Amino acid sequence: MTLRLRNFILILIALISITGLTLLIFGIFDNMTLITDEILSAHMPIAIQLLFSSIACIIIFSTFRNTASAEIFFFYIFIFTFSFDIFKIVILMLPEASLPFSYGMITTRLVYFGRFLGAMALFSSGLFSSGLEYQRMGLVFSVSIVLSGALVWLLPVDISSSVPGQTWELGNFLEIAIAIGVLKLIAILNFVIAGLKNENHEYLLIAVGLFLTASGREILYYIPGYIASAVGVLLLLSGTVIFGLRTHQLYLWE
Repeated sequence: MTLRLRNFILILIALISITGLTLLIFGIFDNMTLITDEILSAHMPIAIQLLFSSIACIIIFSTFRNTASAEIFFFYIFIFTFSFDIFKIVILMLPEASLPFSYGMITTRLVYFGRFLGAMALFSSGLFSSGLEYQRMGLVFSVSIVLSGALVWLLPVDISSSVPGQTWELGNFLEIAIAIGVLKLIAILNFVIAGLKNENHEYLLIAVGLFLTASGREILYYIPGYIASAVGVLLLLSGTVIFGLRTHQLYLWE
C-alpha cells in the first residue's frame, strides 16, 4: 500500500465518521421532544464515541499523514470502528413505524462488523510492531475486512436475546466477547514483546496507551450512564494521546 493510497483511505474514513456524527446530531435534534433522561443516558456513550472518532481521525491524519507507520494506520482503523455504534440508535433518527422488520438483525450485524474489524485492527497493529513488513499492510487490511464481513454474515442472529451492548445476540455472546478480548490482549502483548526485544521503552508506553484506549472503548460500549461515560472518555483520551505521542517519538528516531 502506497502512502498516497493509505492517506486516501484515511481521508475517506474520516469523512464517513464525520457524516455519521452529523446524522446523529440531526437525529437527536429532530426527535428532541421524544428523548427522555433515560434514553439520553443510555445513548450518551454512543454519541461520545462518534464525536471522539471524528476528532481523533482528523488529528491523527494531520499528524501522521507523511509517516509510513502501519501501527498508527491500524490504530486509526480501530478508532474509526467506533462509528459503527451509530447503528444501535438509528431508531432516534427514523420514525419507528418506518423501520423494516429486519432492523434489529441488520443493525446487529453492522455493529458487530465494527467490533470484529476493530479487534482485528488492533491485532494487526501489534503484528507490525513485531516485525511484519510494511509492504504487507494492504493485504492485512483487506483480510481484516473480509474476515469481519464473513463472520457477521455467517453467524446467526438471535432476535429473542438481547445482550450487553444494546444489540441482539450474534452467535454466542460469551465466546465472541472472549475472542475480541483475546485479540486485543495479543496486540498489547506484541508491543510489550517488541519493547523487550528491541530494548526500547517506547513500545512499552505504546502498549500502555493501547490498553487504556481498548479499556475505554469496552466501558463505553457495554456500560451506559454518566459516570461510566466519564471514565470511558478519560481512558480513551489518555490512551490515544499516549499511543499517538509515543508512536510519533518512535518513528522520529528511526
